[in-house]
Amino acid sequence: MKDIEKYIVGEDAMDQILHYAQRSGRWTYDQLERKYFRYIGAKGSGVTSLAEAHREAFQLDRFLSPFEFNRHQHLIVIGNAANDALIEAVDYWRRKGLSVDFVPYRIYRLGDHEYFEFFSLPHDRHKNPGTVKGVLFDTNHAWDEESVWEMMENARVAAYGDVKYMVEYLNQKDIVFFSHKFIGLIAAAEVVGPVKKLGKDEQYRDLKFLTPIPNRTQGVTRFMPFSQVSKVTGKSFFWARTIKVPYLSRDEALALLEELKRILTTNA
Repeated sequence: MKDIEKYIVGEDAMDQILHYAQRSGRWTYDQLERKYFRYIGAKGSGVTSLAEAHREAFQLDRFLSPFEFNRHQHLIVIGNAANDALIEAVDYWRRKGLSVDFVPYRIYRLGDHEYFEFFSLPHDRHKNPGTVKGVLFDTNHAWDEESVWEMMENARVAAYGDVKYMVEYLNQKDIVFFSHKFIGLIAAAEVVGPVKKLGKDEQYRDLKFLTPIPNRTQGVTRFMPFSQVSKVTGKSFFWARTIKVPYLSRDEALALLEELKRILTTNA
């Protein structure tokens, strides 16, 4: 693209995030809670405190006390994969012991279409566009209990309403792990189709299932608990999102797939 330079932030982005960390690191629990409720605004969430929302988002066994919030900061810099100066700045601070990660994105063209996507691994900028990744994707169970059966029965991954665009983050051959709220992973599949629309409020992509799938009659009887997902991958996920970041590399996704197959087929 001719104007790709306008998407690249400079290495001073590292200075900027350090300034943010210095300022936000002094926020008290009450300040954080006020900011949270101001952020969700009219959208609502059904929760009565930041501690409750935090416990639900990260699937914790208990609420954190107010004194446990904001004790440490982990910084995430999002930048263009071609920005070597920013990558070097992040690497410098990591070597100095700062808890910081660089999450690169790329913008590229295939045919007449332009694409935007995040990499599955930090600094993975030399891999070709479309590199296979693993994605934990929400079944929308909290909002519509029928959504999961639409996906299972029609072999598709779908998103709805304001977040319907999330399926655009998936690519052909990506491995999708279905995340069912309060339960765990219930199935996995490979993306085989382009983005399609169903009415005004749904977008989806066709899939080829790689594991046994639950059925409507019996319900979800076998699953991998969220705690085991973190144990197998060695990662912590933001469970409150439709897409549970971070992404998994191909090798990480295949390892998780094998474990999920084992759980779903044991004594079946």
